[in-house]
Amino acid sequence: MPAKITWLGNAWFSVVEDEKRIHFDPLPEKYRKDLGLSVIAGLKGTADVILISHSHGDHWDRATVDMLRGPRTVVIAPHKPAGSIPGAREIEAGQSLEANGIAVRAVPAYNLRKIYHRRGKGVGYVVEIGGRTIYHAGDTDLIPEMSSLGRIDIALLPIGGKYTMDVKEAAEAAKTIAPRIVIPMHNLDTEVSEMARLLEGERSIRTVLLEPGRPFAID
Repeated sequence: MPAKITWLGNAWFSVVEDEKRIHFDPLPEKYRKDLGLSVIAGLKGTADVILISHSHGDHWDRATVDMLRGPRTVVIAPHKPAGSIPGAREIEAGQSLEANGIAVRAVPAYNLRKIYHRRGKGVGYVVEIGGRTIYHAGDTDLIPEMSSLGRIDIALLPIGGKYTMDVKEAAEAAKTIAPRIVIPMHNLDTEVSEMARLLEGERSIRTVLLEPGRPFAID
């Protein structure tokens, strides 16, 4: 059965495979400009695992986490957001765990020359589900640790440039990581199509440009 991945704005993704659903960085209501009520209604109480990359308010809030949680949902987050979510499991870069049959590994995510995301405060995630490996980079620049992630099938990379790497750096990150599929996120005012243009010569990397709320099937 193909996996279905849905971009829900900013860094929020829903991934469904083998009847399990993962949410990355669920977006608070005030930021959901492009999502209809039917999309949100279909997500309520559906999560097997919720992964939060860091504490900034455009990547999670308690109300959205509570909306997505079901009786067996496992919430995983670094120290600061985890402390504000009852029952959350705390994680830091370099640690791995399993939640509801899903293997989760936290990896570094930080700025090199900016002050917004300091090393050790947030993480990216490498998730193994249904035989696929998905990398959600979190809010990060192009960092050396990207060269040692291992096999990645799908990479979700920020391209906005103000708080994270820009689209040119994200294209270089894609070349470093060498995923089968790369999907841009956290684009701010950057056109996501620019990522595809920069990678058009990389035949082994497919750039997929998603519209918020529309599922994409991955064979």
